[in-house]
Amino acid sequence: MNFTNLPQLVDMRGKLESKGTYSKRTKSITHRVWHHSLTLKNLGGSDAASFAKYHVLTLGWPGCGYTFVIEPKNIINTPNGKRARIVYANDINKRTYHVGNSNQFSLGICVAGDYRYDKMDDATLASIGELHAALVKDGIGKYDKAHNEMPGYSWKACCEYNYRDAFDWKGSKKTAKPAPAPDVYTIQEGDTLWSIAHKDGAGGVQVEDLIKANPGIDPTKLKIGQKINFGNAKDVIVQPDPKEETVSGDEVVKSIQKTLNSRYNAGLIVDGFNGPKTKSALIKSLQTELNKQFNKKLVVDGKWGAKTNAAIVTVQKGAKGNLTWILQAALYTEGFNPGSLDAIFGKATESALYKFQKAKKITADKKVGKATFTELFASKK
Repeated sequence: MNFTNLPQLVDMRGKLESKGTYSKRTKSITHRVWHHSLTLKNLGGSDAASFAKYHVLTLGWPGCGYTFVIEPKNIINTPNGKRARIVYANDINKRTYHVGNSNQFSLGICVAGDYRYDKMDDATLASIGELHAALVKDGIGKYDKAHNEMPGYSWKACCEYNYRDAFDWKGSKKTAKPAPAPDVYTIQEGDTLWSIAHKDGAGGVQVEDLIKANPGIDPTKLKIGQKINFGNAKDVIVQPDPKEETVSGDEVVKSIQKTLNSRYNAGLIVDGFNGPKTKSALIKSLQTELNKQFNKKLVVDGKWGAKTNAAIVTVQKGAKGNLTWILQAALYTEGFNPGSLDAIFGKATESALYKFQKAKKITADKKVGKATFTELFASKK
């Protein structure tokens, strides 16, 4: 095989976390499917070993869901220059879980990184291109697709990088943009509530929201073909319940409190008054997301300390998801209105952030790093 001769390839088959084995394919490989991990590429958990542990210990899969993992943080000097390491995680002929009912004929390739924030580097692009060329020579697959270009996953924000830039692509280089999360989703092979909603939080939906939107569902016993409600899950976190009896207070703060309750089990009284309990719940939500998305090991205690400060990642314009929602909520509770709390870092959020940074006399770079998060959560009112 040509791909096994790539100097940046490391064979780790049988050396990664596993519990059982994947079955052999019953169909030939026709698709090479490109993923990203939604973990920042330079973090300790952005590698094949960490993905395997997550897939086995959290998702309950037999092993790592990908055949190949490209690791930008691990650079190898090759005769052709610097290359991102390629981990050969599973036999080509094993049907790993990564694209549901298309697993039998699809080869999973994951490029570690969260390309909503990370930038693709030359060493990684070169490894993508060389792996692709080798697979083509080996006759492994005929078509290249992103995760969200496969049946049933059009709503997935994966992959966020343009894999077509890395090799000689025939035709348009525009990749498909994610569609809105569906109102009803049909479970595919290997799906769990965690794999459906984790990290990218489709439409802002998290596992807890899916459970609440589907009374009686057993998250550990999903069946292929089972239909679950996404629509109600989206409603759970977006709209406050107009029938809920609360004392008077800020309606946006009420909405924030309701979302913290439904998404993070904050146990807040939905009264619309911004106090220390709401701030503590926001810190807990931040700690939870840092643990989920970036493999941090923070104690979720709602207190701002050195460990939480050290774990902070930068959030900036263009970002989407729960971290952006937490930022928007925190800005609002500090008196800087980011507009709609839609989990999208757009112009209104950037404007509110800039005003906040200027008011607090910190670097007004319109990016949210340690200094800004500290002012949002650690400063006294």
